[in-house]
Amino acid sequence: MILKSYKQKLIESLSDLYDKREAEQIANRLFDERFGLSRAELVLQADRELDKQELADLDNILSQLTKGKPLDYILGKSLFFGYEFEVNEEVLIPRPETEELVQLILERETKTDYSLLDIGTGSGCIPIALKLEGKYEKVAACEVSSTALEMAKRNAELLKADVDCFLMDILTEVPKDKYDVVVSNPPYVFVEELDSLEKHVVEYEPRIALSPLGEPLLFYKRILSILPQIIKNGGRLYFEIHEEMGEEVEVLMRHHGLQSVEIIEDMYGRDRFVFGIYAP
Repeated sequence: MILKSYKQKLIESLSDLYDKREAEQIANRLFDERFGLSRAELVLQADRELDKQELADLDNILSQLTKGKPLDYILGKSLFFGYEFEVNEEVLIPRPETEELVQLILERETKTDYSLLDIGTGSGCIPIALKLEGKYEKVAACEVSSTALEMAKRNAELLKADVDCFLMDILTEVPKDKYDVVVSNPPYVFVEELDSLEKHVVEYEPRIALSPLGEPLLFYKRILSILPQIIKNGGRLYFEIHEEMGEEVEVLMRHHGLQSVEIIEDMYGRDRFVFGIYAP
């Protein structure tokens, strides 16, 4: 089979799971990752015959894709803020909106002598990108899952980012230090939404990182309740939120003494981040 035909077969095979644009993006990335072929090279080599090993490799990947497994998990890596992170099914695949969160922090926190804490770090994408891009003096990250924590540590090592990753259940424990900036993208998907999520999300990504499976505001309330113990006076707090939570999180933050509270939209105009300054 030639390249052009296999690409078309792949796109058609994924039609029940993805729209045509997403399926084509998956196909292009697969051929880039497996054969080093850019989109332009795919066109130039469209009639190249695939050998038996290449076909076997592609058939194996296609079989996993049609079962709903995300390509990032199949390849074991994901691109975030221009950096390649290792991922597996113990951590969420980094999202574009979380890249926006990192960009927001970089634009607002311009001094390098700051200390930052990321709560619920998963793959470590937020603190690692912040350390590499912002050159902040001290960047730390905590995570409740030991397997996810090992992934974060590995990514920090691979990307040569000096990030202090430590194991902690933020619902029952409190970090020992205070920070200039605290950021968190906690589980926030509503329980009733889980069954309506795409198959490649709900069946493969860790539910513990998607939803608190009960109180949607659980992590926000907990972090705000211990905020005086983990953030310096004048410190800044950044949350990523569910698009329907903006007003509720804003009220909670004001109730806990945060000033200049601001709901910030993502690129699609959805409430996605809430910012506040701790100034009791």
